[in-house]
Amino acid sequence: MENQFFLWVAELNPWVWVALGITLITIEILAPSFIFVWPGLAAIVMAVIVWLVPGLAGEYLVAIFAILSLVMIFVGRKFVTKYTDKEPASRLNARSRNMVGQRAKVLAFEDGRGTIEVSGVQWPARWDNGEIANPGHTVVITEADGVTLRVTNA
Repeated sequence: MENQFFLWVAELNPWVWVALGITLITIEILAPSFIFVWPGLAAIVMAVIVWLVPGLAGEYLVAIFAILSLVMIFVGRKFVTKYTDKEPASRLNARSRNMVGQRAKVLAFEDGRGTIEVSGVQWPARWDNGEIANPGHTVVITEADGVTLRVTNA
């Protein structure tokens, strides 16, 4: 006796696959994760396959849908990663990166590390290239590494 699930899948109308695709894409719109859109597109492709090749066994339809979904997930994620910005559009939450190029006042210095003041706020700093700084001198911020700012003497 054949599995009832596969018999049911074999009898599905192409419009059921379209409805499944639209449902999955709607879930993606409501909760963006770039996961549901790919099986949603695979379901729409399945509608075309069922329309073009009616009478396929349910086992084949499930297998084709699973393979299409997996392929679309991996290819789609690679496509999205390749063509989206690596940097966020806004650097609002990257306060330290916004300071690159600004001048700062040295508050303390010892062994290539110290504290600087930028706009009244103290930040940990690191001097590269063996530079020496004295408190009160001015430095230029060259890079942000988390909350530590890399600086060079002005």
